Amino acid sequence: MLAVAAFVLVLAVGPFFGFRAYARRVEAMETPTEDRLHRLNRVQQAAGFGLPALAILGVYAFGLMDRATAHIDTAGPELFGINVPEFAVTVLVSFGVVAVPLVSMTLGTYPTVRSLRETTASAWRRVRQVVTVLTIAIAIAVVGIGGVIALGSAVSVSRLALIVTLGGLVFASFGLSPYLHVLTRDHVPLEGQRRKRIERLCSAAGYRPREISLLEGESTKTANALVAGTLPRRRYVFLTDYLLEECDDDELQAILAHEFGHVVDRHLWQRGALTVAVIGGWALVAQRVEFGWLEATFGFVGYFVPLIGLYVLYRVFLLGALARWQEFRADAYAARTVGREATIAALETLADANDVRLEAGLLYSLATHHPPIADRIAALRDGVDGERSRTASSD
Repeated sequence: MLAVAAFVLVLAVGPFFGFRAYARRVEAMETPTEDRLHRLNRVQQAAGFGLPALAILGVYAFGLMDRATAHIDTAGPELFGINVPEFAVTVLVSFGVVAVPLVSMTLGTYPTVRSLRETTASAWRRVRQVVTVLTIAIAIAVVGIGGVIALGSAVSVSRLALIVTLGGLVFASFGLSPYLHVLTRDHVPLEGQRRKRIERLCSAAGYRPREISLLEGESTKTANALVAGTLPRRRYVFLTDYLLEECDDDELQAILAHEFGHVVDRHLWQRGALTVAVIGGWALVAQRVEFGWLEATFGFVGYFVPLIGLYVLYRVFLLGALARWQEFRADAYAARTVGREATIAALETLADANDVRLEAGLLYSLATHHPPIADRIAALRDGVDGERSRTASSD
């Protein structure tokens, strides 16, 4: 019991002290602000993969999951063959052991981020954002995995049917993710002259949203826009107040056109299709290749480590490469729609407003699913002439 308590304590305070010390060292460096922020973002990206994996391994190494479910009545209420209390405890424990070190890391780094960027938002606001994103990810996983377990327990179906079902759930979750994300964020309808401004810019870009809402970004200096548009007649535009203040009309129209480009080219559906293909491919490989000896030899580690390796391969190298390519495509769409120079100016404004470094390594861009701003600008200068394309399309 003492070992379990020590493990939980390390999860709760270890990342805070470790990242607080690193953040202070970064803050003291004699380098531009964007370079120091890039250092912090880079180490947090790596920790975002490593900390949850180590936490889950610790849960099973110390038998925390078994302890948590030991007193649950196996004859308790069931839903589609799933023991509801046991499933709920498993989900809550998993969420907790993943959330605690990530929140600890956030609390350790955010004071430095707030100092460097001179923002006014509290650390708890940033923590809430982290927990919200994690909650959405866990919810999607629970729906997918729980749905397949329920289907397999309730009726006699083939493995192919289970894969197809999981694939459908995953595919749908990608398409609906913008709506889920928006539901968890505070927003208000955009009104007055600012609304007329956005309506005019959207109309000029050939896009008519059903609703336009404002997100708070001033306290965090977040210049960002989001379009939820995968469902016909359910297209919404969300912008931060900080973005409205930082961009002129041409830049703002280019940013909106970039987001519309993601919708027009069905980029979220493409990501869903890739995810389904990875899951299906893994299932087929696992069916033909016997991996049971890994679990028999190394226990949970033999099962979990290869799974994490597959996730990193998928999340960073496969999905990251696709997302990176999609960003270039969305930039090209914006250039064709509103002009190349306006799109380049918008990217430069976003980089300056968000204190983003213009250059970054390939691995970092794959992990963040965004190419460096400098690469995006270079691609626009070397690629499609937005002004010529727009003129040609109107002839």
